[in-house]
Amino acid sequence: MPARGRVWGLVFATIAFGLFAFGLLGLVALALAALLLAAGLSESRERVIAVLVGGAGLTFILASPAGAFAAALGAYSLMVAAAFAGGALLAPAGLWRQAIRATLWGVAGTAALGRGLRGTRFWAELQWDVSHQASSAVRSVVERWPDSYPMYEPMVHFFGTAFPGLLALETLAALTLAWQWHQRLATAPLGAPAAPFRQFEFGDLWVWGLVAVLMVWAVPKLAALKGVALNLGLVLGVLYCLRGAAIVVTFAASAGIPLWTLTAGTVVALVLVVPLLLLIPGLWTLGVFDTWLAFRRRRGGQSTVR
Repeated sequence: MPARGRVWGLVFATIAFGLFAFGLLGLVALALAALLLAAGLSESRERVIAVLVGGAGLTFILASPAGAFAAALGAYSLMVAAAFAGGALLAPAGLWRQAIRATLWGVAGTAALGRGLRGTRFWAELQWDVSHQASSAVRSVVERWPDSYPMYEPMVHFFGTAFPGLLALETLAALTLAWQWHQRLATAPLGAPAAPFRQFEFGDLWVWGLVAVLMVWAVPKLAALKGVALNLGLVLGVLYCLRGAAIVVTFAASAGIPLWTLTAGTVVALVLVVPLLLLIPGLWTLGVFDTWLAFRRRRGGQSTVR
């Protein structure tokens, strides 16, 4: 994520986020407006931006297609944005902890609201709506590439089960993006900007989450928890891959390898697929073993994102 002041980097990051997580652009806008409001709106420019961005976020949510998931996502976005800005103002912590805290508040609040309005049917309706949307999306791919039909049912089942984990990852990215825009636009930001990507790290105790996931999949009596394990494993798997990528970026910079070379290699891996199947497990393994070996600290680096 670009540092404060690099506005074109933020614009590019926002466009990239919209391509991969269009449904949460409303959360980015609402979180930014809430952060500006919590920071005090000391200048008229900030007040205008907060009104415009907040209005755009609400419009985005209200204009979403009807459905159980869209309604839940709108409520979730409002709660997460409020919790993120409120936490930054009343109980400041690092960006990572604030984002995790706001995500958990959003999940708890949305679950309580859904249970109150829809009763025990809430989760079933939500999962059916997500599976229906996934089925439509995957069907369009199969119609274009008929050879991919054997992947139809596994992909629909995956998205229907793993959408909470995917939503959590998109939420963390959305809040980071809103935080960096807040750093750029606020006269007196509520905290420090996100550290450079090469310093990305999180608490070592998270590795026990991976142990729990493996236990659930290995013990037959815990089969009822496989859905929870899948989502937790997805979130931790992506985060550990990012941690491994941050280590690679750090060592590449030390060796004088330019960033564009790493970017080009990643694009080639994405296009060819086969190198990607080797790259992802390698980055994941590197990120997990960093828990004990602390590769960057051994070279004198300082990790600040926790």
